[in-house]
Amino acid sequence: MRAEGSLEIAASAEEAWDALTNAEVIVGCVPGGSSVTVESVGPTELRLSGKIGQGFLRLKAEGHVDLTALDRPSAAEARLRASLAGTSLEATVALEFAALEPRLTRVAWTADATIAGPLAGMATPYVERDGASVIARTLECVKARLEAGPAPEAAA
Repeated sequence: MRAEGSLEIAASAEEAWDALTNAEVIVGCVPGGSSVTVESVGPTELRLSGKIGQGFLRLKAEGHVDLTALDRPSAAEARLRASLAGTSLEATVALEFAALEPRLTRVAWTADATIAGPLAGMATPYVERDGASVIARTLECVKARLEAGPAPEAAA
């Protein structure tokens, strides 16, 4: 799956970058991801564990995220490797930040994901159909939280 999009956030590029590179902020906004635990295992490495899904379909997942290409406040990239019921997901999300005004930032994003394993046949059509929507909803949630209050602390 490949998807892309953009959104404008009423915040400085630094504030937007800090929020969108903060794993706890992101995980708290992923639909169905509220029971995921984030553990730092290095300055740019995170371990994720918990149950994900929606409704009656919630499965245990384990994952590892590498934050790469960190160029505050211009760009960031996250690479995710996760396993869920014997099925693997590998995804890369790249973000580019452009200050339009001192308190207005455009965030352009691209995402690539591949799924392999026993559930790939079932999961791939869902990811291809709804993946961009899930990413956009996650980013809109972060945007709403950022615009509603003080900026989250910067990621390590």
